[in-house]
Order: sequence, then structure tokens, then C-alpha cells
Amino acid sequence: MWFGAFALIIAVVAAGWLLFRIAGNDGVNSEQRNMTVLKIVVLLALTAALAVAKLWPLALMVLVGAGGVMAIEAWRASHNELDETEITPASPPAKRMSEEEALSVLGLQSGAGAEDIRAAHRKLISQLHPDKGGTDYLASKINEARDYLLKRLGEL
Repeated sequence: MWFGAFALIIAVVAAGWLLFRIAGNDGVNSEQRNMTVLKIVVLLALTAALAVAKLWPLALMVLVGAGGVMAIEAWRASHNELDETEITPASPPAKRMSEEEALSVLGLQSGAGAEDIRAAHRKLISQLHPDKGGTDYLASKINEARDYLLKRLGEL
């Protein structure tokens, strides 16, 4: 009987402490910590109420079960944060297109003129434009190749 009353007092004190913490709003993760403390307070209050009602086996099951669930939630939260940083690959550094690559993309030979470049671009972009079933990546590569070659010729 005295253990149940003691647990109720602890739950009330923890609830008061939680109210002061929520009022202070002390930090970036304070909402998550406040939710964890709230879960603990509710767990203690429920366990205390069951203990006062002399339902010790049920109080013990609630304490162990809810504590286990909270431990699993904490473990998953810490591992999810790690997984997100591991999954997100760093983007490769931007690489400038070379003349050989630009000629290869447009299917041209070295020494092609401005009209040849524009004609090859027009033909490829009409086939590989995103509206025609191509991808944004292909269209950007074709445009980049055209721009590079025309700049080299002084036409752009």
C-alpha cells in the first residue's frame, strides 16, 4: 500500500516538473524530450494506480511492457537519424564537359560547324525531349553539349 502511494507522489512531482519544462521550452529537441517525460509520467501514474488497487501483477506487466516499448522507440529514433545520413549520398562534384564528350553526345566529328551542331542538337532534342519520352538528364546533356561546342566556335 505504501509503495502505491509513494509511486503516486512521484508521478505528481514528475508531472509538475514536466509542466515547468514545457513552460520553459528549453531547446531544439525539447518537444521530443517533453513527450518522453510525459509518457514516463503517465506510465508511473498508471502503475501507481494499479499498485494502489492491489493489482501488482498487472502493474508490473504495464511497467515492463510500456518501458520496453519506450526503449524500442528511443532505439529506433537514434538509428533512424543515423540511417538518414548514411542513405543520403553526397552529390558528385560538377564536372565540365570536354570537347570529345560534347561531340560524342551530339554524334559529330571534330571540326563540325555551327550549322552541323545546331542540326544535330535539333534532331536529338526532338527525339529525347522529356515531352517525347526522354529524360531531363538527357535533354540537359544535349543542351550542354550544344552550348559548349557553340561557345568554342564563338557562336554563343
